[in-house]
Amino acid sequence: MRFQASDVFLPSPGGTLAAIPEETELEGTIIDFSDSGLRSRFFAVIDVVRTQSLIVPVDKLEIIKAATTKGET
Repeated sequence: MRFQASDVFLPSPGGTLAAIPEETELEGTIIDFSDSGLRSRFFAVIDVVRTQSLIVPVDKLEIIKAATTKGET
């Protein structure tokens, strides 16, 4: 998944991501989903390369193509 640092819900961008510019695109893997009141699966829990889990609204995520190994179609 790909998303911008400014779309992170928890921890807040002013928290542990303060050193990262808001327009920075981050990549990671969805490890869980969370609800927002009556809206199920509204947030995705993303494990990012920086070994930190972040909460991001699902509608802010962009699916990226998985890398394939040489010879795969």
